Amino acid sequence: MTDTTTQLAILSDALVKIIELGPMAVEGKASPADLLTRSGDIAAQALTAAATYGRLPPFSESLEAQSAADSE
Repeated sequence: MTDTTTQLAILSDALVKIIELGPMAVEGKASPADLLTRSGDIAAQALTAAATYGRLPPFSESLEAQSAADSE
């Protein structure tokens, strides 16, 4: 597994964990503020872990590349 693949796996796992928090809000098991805090913590931990495998690409370039690909 390459460093980039490892980074993507870490970030993907974090995204799944964040998405899985959604039903907690619908069911009233957690307040929106609590879910936002949890989501931020999960994202921060994932970004830190992914960064240990090398420099992460700038997010602005990723968004610009996606926008260019979408317009084609």
